[in-house]
Amino acid sequence: MKILFAALALSAAGGACALEIHLPPETATYKPSELPGYQLVQRNCMTCHAAQYASSQPPASPRAYWEATVKKMKKPFGAQFDDADMPAMVDYLVKTYGAERGAATLAAVAAKSVAAAPAASGKDVKTLLATNGCMACHALDQKVVGPGFTEVAARYKGKDGAAAVAANIRSGGAGKWGPVPMPPFRQLSAADAASLAKYVLNR
Repeated sequence: MKILFAALALSAAGGACALEIHLPPETATYKPSELPGYQLVQRNCMTCHAAQYASSQPPASPRAYWEATVKKMKKPFGAQFDDADMPAMVDYLVKTYGAERGAATLAAVAAKSVAAAPAASGKDVKTLLATNGCMACHALDQKVVGPGFTEVAARYKGKDGAAAVAANIRSGGAGKWGPVPMPPFRQLSAADAASLAKYVLNR
């Protein structure tokens, strides 16, 4: 009887392991910037943690602090990015969240935020892809961090999925294409999100 109870317990434990876990949607993105490290941070850092990590660090942190932080993420935590990417990532982080934040940088960030929040559409798709960093995580026909656009189009083939894809772009989410969450792009207008969705579904 003890063996039966043990078997039932193991069976129950095995069933629990098969449960599908849905992570909550990402709630913040890194501050937009023209600095080259912005795209690298979007691609490399959000694979493992949210953008709140950077914004929660002491704002007076010097460059050496951010260098140590980025190095720590790679070793011992094992983040998968090239050593060559690290200087640009550190430069972005210290100038956006650390001690080297200046009036010019803040003004540029503010201007970028305003520019990225149009009230209505009017931008072409290539501009939308570039200004929102879409290609940092996606490619046309292969998986990068997120699925390739052709893979998304294939999933929705024969369905009227434009509204669903546009909603996913604006709200972000996790679990639809693997464990890595997609950050929300709420700065996009509904019209611009619809334009991007139409573009993706036509790949």
